[in-house]
Amino acid sequence: MGKLFHAVLGSGSCGNSYVFYDGETSIIIDQGYSFVQIKKKFLSLDIPMKSIEAMFITHFHPDHCHGIKTTSTKLNIPMYIPKNAMEKEPVVLERLRLPEKKIKEVELDKEIKIGKFIVKAFATHHDSGGSVGYFIENEGEKITLISDTGHTDDIMESYARESSILFLEANYDDDMLLNGSYPYKLKKRVRGKWGHLSNTQSIDFVKDSGFNGNYLYLIHLSDKNNNVDFVQNLFKDSLSSLDTNIIVCPRGKVVNVMENE
Repeated sequence: MGKLFHAVLGSGSCGNSYVFYDGETSIIIDQGYSFVQIKKKFLSLDIPMKSIEAMFITHFHPDHCHGIKTTSTKLNIPMYIPKNAMEKEPVVLERLRLPEKKIKEVELDKEIKIGKFIVKAFATHHDSGGSVGYFIENEGEKITLISDTGHTDDIMESYARESSILFLEANYDDDMLLNGSYPYKLKKRVRGKWGHLSNTQSIDFVKDSGFNGNYLYLIHLSDKNNNVDFVQNLFKDSLSSLDTNIIVCPRGKVVNVMENE
């Protein structure tokens, strides 16, 4: 492959996973699916499962880590898990019953090398302790992935600014959420500083960060409080000066824009 292959294996409350492949080595960010499901998704992309050398986890919510134990065991690969998450969520960690010999600790802003990949974690702000996003490099290609965070910060902006590819949460529309069926407590949680990013917050982040890369993936859309067509039109209008491909990712679907290039 002439350039780094990247795809969304699925995003949303039903499961989240992202793959990056340089023709030799694959890494996965999050694995919220069963092993059978993730195998089918790899098959659809024609990426060999044997190329997967590591999984990186953003946090311990099930839609991001449901399949990590089985996948690690089946493929005999390590699970890179935020050190702070293991320290702050010991009960959840115990329930997962992960094989200790497969766990590798991830410390903030510390480089981890997997083949030609260099991966660094940065803190996000979510109601799962120790949650992180990731900055990925591979022979000049730079990628930032930000999901499940109630607000953004300068560190996230700095990573996005130097990236050519940005995966960014656009979870909900304010009006849809406020006028929707969620109970008040859940609405408050989603909109809180430790919840999720709204469409408006995501648009502001792109503008404030100065991101102007090749691809902007909008991920983790709510199935009840957002809409793919609505998000596509909103971001296209709001970021009309941005010279980038804006890709809205439907809930749970494989998104591979590179097959058409």
